Amino acid sequence: MTENQIQAGSSVESLCKKCKTVTDHHVVVMAGEKIAKVECKVCNARHAFVSPKAEPKVKTPAVPRPKKAALASTKQALALAEHWEKMVTPCSKPLTYTMERRLQVGDVIDHPTFGLGYVQKFMKPCTAEVQFKDAVRNMRCGACK
Repeated sequence: MTENQIQAGSSVESLCKKCKTVTDHHVVVMAGEKIAKVECKVCNARHAFVSPKAEPKVKTPAVPRPKKAALASTKQALALAEHWEKMVTPCSKPLTYTMERRLQVGDVIDHPTFGLGYVQKFMKPCTAEVQFKDAVRNMRCGACK
């Protein structure tokens, strides 16, 4: 074995990721002729070998990816708006919404905050699923029929 040959157990200098400085390390794992893992003699942390002479890596900013979900949600929103329009337009006198009012599937209600909505179904006792122009919401109602 020559003096310049490094092997497991040898002492080398490496940039310690825990100490954040160059310290002496024991070589723990070799990958062929290269040092793979080292153990810091100061803090006993094991990590990949980082040469103290290595150039610092420059991180490039992440490139934002196009959002596929946004396209799907846009199509879905358009479909909901079309369905809402088809169900609400024929109604000339919508019911004024109150939590005590009894509702039926097919009723068109006028909510003070959300506007016109179409009762699609009943979720659980006294809760109706109502489609408004912008979203489907669960609304409290009186005794369900």
